[in-house]
Amino acid sequence: MTADALECRLTRAAHLAPQRPALITPERTLAFSDLDALVSRRAAALQAQGLGAGSWTALRITISVAGVVDWLAVLRAGARPLPVSSRLPEAALAALLAEHAIPGLIPEPDAPLQASGHGAGAAPAAALQRHFDPGAPCAGIGTSGSTGQPRVVVHSYANYVRSAQGAIDYLPLAAGDRYLLSLPLFHVGGLGILFRCLEAAAPMVLGGRAEDAAFLASHGVTHVSMVETQLRRLLQEAPDPLPALRCVLLGGGPVAAELLEAAQARGLPCYMSYGLTETTAQVAAWPAHAGGRVLAYRELAIDGAGEVCVRGETLALGYLDAGAVRPLAGADGWYRTRDLGRWQDGRLMILGRRDNQFICGGENVQPEAIEQALREHPAVSEAVVVPRSDPDLGRRPVAFLRYAGAAVPAAELRDWLRGRLSPPLIPAAYHPLPATEGLKVHRQALIERAERLRGTEADG
Repeated sequence: MTADALECRLTRAAHLAPQRPALITPERTLAFSDLDALVSRRAAALQAQGLGAGSWTALRITISVAGVVDWLAVLRAGARPLPVSSRLPEAALAALLAEHAIPGLIPEPDAPLQASGHGAGAAPAAALQRHFDPGAPCAGIGTSGSTGQPRVVVHSYANYVRSAQGAIDYLPLAAGDRYLLSLPLFHVGGLGILFRCLEAAAPMVLGGRAEDAAFLASHGVTHVSMVETQLRRLLQEAPDPLPALRCVLLGGGPVAAELLEAAQARGLPCYMSYGLTETTAQVAAWPAHAGGRVLAYRELAIDGAGEVCVRGETLALGYLDAGAVRPLAGADGWYRTRDLGRWQDGRLMILGRRDNQFICGGENVQPEAIEQALREHPAVSEAVVVPRSDPDLGRRPVAFLRYAGAAVPAAELRDWLRGRLSPPLIPAAYHPLPATEGLKVHRQALIERAERLRGTEADG
């Protein structure tokens, strides 16, 4: 063990507050000492089943006690977890394991370890791991970006710890608070909640939805992370008074101004955030109607082309590439995110992705600007805009929409946008937004869908 090794945050919490609740579900409550013991037993069982030290192991994971225990147990066994959705198709999982030569698979929470048939496992660990090298690979998270092409981001244990410490420094989390585990553990947002609670020795609540006001109130939830759609549902479905929340952390993209105003009017303390899987969740955060800052252990700069660049102790080690780790940062230490942004009144305004920009009739089109204008329509709850080939203009925007209620005629949407956008930015067609797996929309799939749907009734 090196002098700068980091103590397991669960072990630390179990020492500091052994009887304090760690996990709260509608059925039971587990103290930190109980959770620590469960993780150790599960880790020892996984070692006995052949889980090797330093080896990668995929695990299908759910928001459950068993899911939390499995992820922590793989670490304690000395291996490196790669959590995946329980709904990931078998063919896609097999391809992921083969690409990265991952030898182990836990097919469902609390299930026996299986050999995947890819690669060779390392030697079994001699003891359970309770300290971590801050610079060594610890775990992975799959990320698809906006293209749908899967990549595995490799984090160190220090990445998770520094991410949690910086988040708590800005938005305090005390022992008496309760954080709803509302985001999946195969997403960096879910692991961010886990490590914030471990760092603060504060309980996580499982078994409810972020937009379920009755559940939040009955389980004493004080902190919740959610995306725009969940906030909209909470405000639409919940009667007054709303639960006494201390923090509603919003991420996953921009949030409509009218929605934030409605939340403020009903007393919800909303905070916006900007983060990436590559930066182990949040980089910057700010109140909905005031300025914020870049969190501790991170740095953020906007270059001359308007691209957001980040570095610091939460920047991941790199991408997993056939068993090796390919660094993210350039020679100057900065990771170029491909996000375009600017600071405005102390808030980081993300204008869109460089990858998403296209040209229509000689004009640069940033789809996110069209999406923002569409979301300002009172009937539109979600909007994604992608390019579609056009014989005259090269490419034209097409909108995929989800409505708060009944669908809106295309003519009404075009009239709404004409007062807000220049003519090349008005979508050529409007289609229903299909359901998606996970928190990100796969734009490439929508581009292909837009081509297939050419000429349908919503074209304009």
